[in-house]
Amino acid sequence: MKEILIALMLWIGANTDYNINVPLPTVAFIKQVEMEKLYYGERTQEGELYGFYNLKNNIIILPDTWNSAKPFDLGLLVHEIIHYLQDVNNIQYRCTAEMELDAWPLQKQYLANVHGYHWEYNGLWHLMISQCPSPSNF
Repeated sequence: MKEILIALMLWIGANTDYNINVPLPTVAFIKQVEMEKLYYGERTQEGELYGFYNLKNNIIILPDTWNSAKPFDLGLLVHEIIHYLQDVNNIQYRCTAEMELDAWPLQKQYLANVHGYHWEYNGLWHLMISQCPSPSNF
């Protein structure tokens, strides 16, 4: 795993302004159901959680089914490493949702440039999930 993390961080460093001269992130692999419980708590959520960066514990969490031979799974790790680098580079965001502004496009760029893997996502959806919630007037 160390070699994979180094390679992905070098790619990120070559394609962004993030400082990659930082310790390698810690990655934990856990069962899908445990990962979702850790992320969502008691809330129920529709759709599959592919992984996440735990800001509180500074650890990347991926499902135990993650496979380094699959380009999409490597793209997921790139996405979470971006969040790790945002954190350790002390980049300030108004809310954690804004952290997605870089992560999705860089994941897509990595998949296309390194693996020739065409991954599309809804740009409007990406914009919406990357915005801080508006304060309620109620």
